[in-house]
Amino acid sequence: MGSHMKTHAQQTKAGRRNYGQNYQRGRGAEGRAAAILRRDGWSVNISPGSRGSADLIARKGTRVRRIQVKAIGSRDIRTVEAARRRVQGKPFNVSRGREVWLYSAGTWYRFTT
Repeated sequence: MGSHMKTHAQQTKAGRRNYGQNYQRGRGAEGRAAAILRRDGWSVNISPGSRGSADLIARKGTRVRRIQVKAIGSRDIRTVEAARRRVQGKPFNVSRGREVWLYSAGTWYRFTT
């Protein structure tokens, strides 16, 4: 990886094996979330390489939203509360006060941590 810092997922054998798949799943979810926001009249920038505290920066007039997008492929999430608990634990550890959109099994869960 050169001089770049490795993510937690890249530091384990299983994480390295799944990294590309997880990255693609996440980027796909970011694109779907951006499309939803754009349909609602927001101007959206997607963070390159998912760097920084937000995956999406959405603007409408003077309003700005910084959104963290998560996609879970193998978890059975059925409620917003379950989604909130999931992203606050490992491996996500999303900080308090963040707007989060979690995509699981075709359903979006939107909340603030």
